[in-house]
Amino acid sequence: MQSEENNEPGSMESKEKSSGLPAIDPINVIVMVKNDDVPESTKNRKCFILLIVLVIAGALLAIIGGIMFPVVDKYIKEEVKQRVVISKSSETYDIWQDVPVPVYMQFYIFDIGNPEEVKKGKTPFLKQVGPFTYREHRTKYDIVWNANGTVTYKQNRTFNFEREMSAFGEEMEITTINPLVATIAQNLQWLSGALKIGLSLALSTMNEDIIMTRPVHELLWGYDDPALSFLHRINPDAFTTVNIGYFIRKNYTDDGVYTVHTGETDIQKLGIITNFNGADQLDIWTTPWANMLNGTDGTLGPPFRFDAEFSPVFVSDICRSIKGVYKKDVETPQGIKLRRFGGDHRDMLNATENPDNIGFCTPQTNCLPSGLLNSTLCQEPVDGFQLPVIFSFPHFLYGDPAVQKSVEGLRPIEEEHQTVLDQEPWTGLVLQVAKRLQINMYVKKVPDIGQTHDIQSLYFPIFWLNESSVVDDHWANKLKNDLFKPMHYATIAKISLIVVGGLLVLVGSFVLLMRRFFTAKTKSNQRGSNLSPSSRDVAYDKPVEDDERVSMISNSTLEEERMNGRGSIETYDGHWYDPETYDADGNDSISAAIQNTSEKQPLLQNTHEKRTLNLM
Repeated sequence: MQSEENNEPGSMESKEKSSGLPAIDPINVIVMVKNDDVPESTKNRKCFILLIVLVIAGALLAIIGGIMFPVVDKYIKEEVKQRVVISKSSETYDIWQDVPVPVYMQFYIFDIGNPEEVKKGKTPFLKQVGPFTYREHRTKYDIVWNANGTVTYKQNRTFNFEREMSAFGEEMEITTINPLVATIAQNLQWLSGALKIGLSLALSTMNEDIIMTRPVHELLWGYDDPALSFLHRINPDAFTTVNIGYFIRKNYTDDGVYTVHTGETDIQKLGIITNFNGADQLDIWTTPWANMLNGTDGTLGPPFRFDAEFSPVFVSDICRSIKGVYKKDVETPQGIKLRRFGGDHRDMLNATENPDNIGFCTPQTNCLPSGLLNSTLCQEPVDGFQLPVIFSFPHFLYGDPAVQKSVEGLRPIEEEHQTVLDQEPWTGLVLQVAKRLQINMYVKKVPDIGQTHDIQSLYFPIFWLNESSVVDDHWANKLKNDLFKPMHYATIAKISLIVVGGLLVLVGSFVLLMRRFFTAKTKSNQRGSNLSPSSRDVAYDKPVEDDERVSMISNSTLEEERMNGRGSIETYDGHWYDPETYDADGNDSISAAIQNTSEKQPLLQNTHEKRTLNLM
């Protein structure tokens, strides 16, 4: 053995000399493969590949989840379009044609607590009485489908008293302003004194006065007025009406002929009114802007209004459009999220504060204080007499302070007295609405008409109404099951894919990094433990060069050899033996001999001993 070991270096030296390399004392190292270590390396490679696959799979899942957001949203929007468009084949047609959701009309009537003092010019003291609640039924009829993507219809409205939802019965009597006397005084104030005196005497014989007391159902739905009955008997052609009441022409009737977009040609115009009573604008007010038809009828609007700041509504009762302004997000009792739109106080400012409202002054030289709307021309005349009806928000909300203080007993509260419309943004369906409106009569002292006494000229509150609707459980659950549950499940699926994919990427990447860190640390410790103390003291991280390559006997070299499946490095008499270039007998070409220059320190101190450096 000793001679073999001595001959091997000699043969190497001869090869070096023949190649022209300088004769020096080399350090020869043999890299040997241990077959029993290969399976463990294979396992490590499989683990590495598995982690890479997990990271790639996680990234794909996250990408798919991200792609699903626009794809699913587009699919849902297409489904919504098909369901909400107004057509005989759409799912919402029956709801649109015959509204099944309960609609209630509540009346809060003001009772005069000091009628005799009011006649003498004192400030009225009012007490709110109510609610008197009626169930409202709406049915569309005379439906005509137009070729331009619109539909024309009328809507019949009927009201039925709901005693269980009312504070009192309809028979309760209320003391309030007599609308006939107020109307006659306003319309005939330009007559001569003699004629007015004669008129006043005639009214007195029929017990007509500026203040009267009547049951609620008569005030609302009409009663036979003594004066009108007398005039009708004298001249039935001129005086055709004997009944008078604030809602006498609202029950069992329609409020006009509507033409609206169906949404078939443009879904963003769904429900938008194009014509009212055959015209594309009104002819009541004094400017084109005031006569514009804007918005919907307050039951159905365009879908996908997630960030809309305005939702205008045309209110036929007051013959004008109201610009609904976004207020806040709310929910139905069933938990469906809605966007709330409410009345804009600027709509009720007078022309001095909001010049756009000059068109609502009739005539333009006679503008009312802020908070009031002169609707005389909006009401159908009674036997040729224009009704001096003034609209406002309840309790003169947003009204001029002087108007609010003209009577006692009013407490305007925005949350209770503003008009609100709660719209579901995906479908455009109005699931909650509260249209609140106050009816006032303008009264004033007219000389020579004794019934007006010494009464103050003021806008006298008669009652305010709350026309409201809240989606019931049946239709809320149908909407949830048909739309929101599939949307919810789709959202969960999208988020789950992104979360699971992200976790796989994070966990896989973390394990890969930790594995590399601990592997490097373990190999460093093993290298140190397998070297002799003297060898560890003089081992350096210096390059060893051959004729065509540079190798580093260091952590990086050891790691590289380990990854190539080599189990150990053996040092043997200062030679480097590379199993890839050595044959079975240990013979090698000159390229396998790694030379040390005289400047380099030996890697191993004891070159005559065989040392094995474990790599695994």
